[in-house]
Amino acid sequence: MSALEPTPLQATVGAALVGGGLIAGVARGVFHPHASLFGPTVWRGPAARSAVALTFDDGPDAHYTARIAEVLNAHQARATFFCIGQELEPCRDLAKSLISSGHELENHTYSHNTGRDLFSAPRLVKDLQRCQDLLGDLTGRAPSYYRPAVGIRNPPVHAAASALGLTVVTWTHSARDGVFALTPRRARSLAARADAGSILALHDGQRLRNPSLREQTVRQLPLLLQLLKERGFALQTLTELLQT
Repeated sequence: MSALEPTPLQATVGAALVGGGLIAGVARGVFHPHASLFGPTVWRGPAARSAVALTFDDGPDAHYTARIAEVLNAHQARATFFCIGQELEPCRDLAKSLISSGHELENHTYSHNTGRDLFSAPRLVKDLQRCQDLLGDLTGRAPSYYRPAVGIRNPPVHAAASALGLTVVTWTHSARDGVFALTPRRARSLAARADAGSILALHDGQRLRNPSLREQTVRQLPLLLQLLKERGFALQTLTELLQT
């Protein structure tokens, strides 16, 4: 064996490292909100204007979305709500109220299925179309943006989005309040990390059925909005932020 040739052990280790790097790259493409491995993904807006987009996932919720809207309206802030169709069905009047207040509603799937739908473009197209139809009936326009369940992206997700003419949107920074309570410290951290063009992700729905999580979002939202305004940011919908 030449001194330049790898030993069997070195070859095995090298193959494992290459395989591990490939797996890590794919995992990043699936889960990291800034990755575009499988298709185009919008995760921030232009930095030319001092503005950020506030987005809320998993609602609407009859109790918490209404309270969040009150806070937003009091601060003259507009937001984008990525709605789950199943949650939207019983909250049609609330959805119309959001629209009348200048907020926008976009597609977060009908069922928020993180199983088979994510691996079958035809199944996902059907699910997304059902939410599209519902939102279209309520708002008078077809939604333009789609935030995948849990932000997961893969070939079927992008194929389904393309089939329906939807732009896949993730986020620049997340409050992670779907799992962790939005404490004052976390609200300050999110406001400090925001920069011009940031898309900020929060939650108005409660998929985990943990009211304490959403209660904290409602309580700390005024602090977050105030800090963002103190930094000179306009608080806009996604459509407003992405306008060139």
